[in-house]
Amino acid sequence: MAVIRDAVYSSRVGFRPLTLDLHAPAEAWEPAGGAAAARRYPAIVWIHGGAFRVGSRALLPDFLDDGDFFGSLARAGFVVASIDYRLSSEAAWPAQLLDVRAAVRWLRGRADELGIAPAAIAVWGESAGAHLAASAGVRGAAEHPDEEPGLEPPTVAAVVDWYGPSNFALMDHQAPADALQVHDDPDSPESVLLRAPVQHAPDRVADADPATHVGPGCPPILIRHGMHDRLVPFGQSVHLASALEGAGVDVRLRPVDGAGHVFEGHPDPFQFVHEAVDFLREVMPPAHPHATARTLR
Repeated sequence: MAVIRDAVYSSRVGFRPLTLDLHAPAEAWEPAGGAAAARRYPAIVWIHGGAFRVGSRALLPDFLDDGDFFGSLARAGFVVASIDYRLSSEAAWPAQLLDVRAAVRWLRGRADELGIAPAAIAVWGESAGAHLAASAGVRGAAEHPDEEPGLEPPTVAAVVDWYGPSNFALMDHQAPADALQVHDDPDSPESVLLRAPVQHAPDRVADADPATHVGPGCPPILIRHGMHDRLVPFGQSVHLASALEGAGVDVRLRPVDGAGHVFEGHPDPFQFVHEAVDFLREVMPPAHPHATARTLR
């Protein structure tokens, strides 16, 4: 595996520079003229969780860390960009979405340098990161009012959403009896992100709900969610999947029976990495015949 760390992908006035780490197949960045130089690899933007308020590009759930997640994806023929984004203590919604969109543009703008197939970029996230992945995926080509006009559309080819929230105002209604979080509280992760209690900010809730922005041009989406998630209710994924199905989008909602948040309670959650890789290979445009022909291990 080849690694580039601390690449600045976005510099916004008044905020820290936003950085990402790149993980790629070992031969991806061989000197120009080598046999690998003509190869193009599919790319993944990995978006960490942490309730919008904590976490970083370097921190993974234990089951991913133990399974060498980034190395496994690189060996499977993907270039992976693990990104930081502005946390809710630094900026309110939609700053986090704009950061993901900026990361997609950064990758696409350096496709030749990084050996990436620009039409084969996916977004993949867990928990809060899954919300951002789904939001970036469904809003794709649509211009955002908080961005400069005329920027390249940050479209993506596919989305992997692991147990992400969607409509914040529904979370307490959908929560199991032993829920660990009251999402309507003024200090809940969702209220802090929106800078208002979720039940008092219907317009902001709707804007942050990826289902609001679903249309027939949305990319294929794979959703995995534990059915006994005490932090992000399983109904959140049902809500999003229903909107996607209604628009004729290729959405695959796959419940995990008995599992909690971060697939807690499942004996082998790393199998969902294999599943996601198979999904991406199926739905994304081809990159290079040598770039996706490997077995994930």
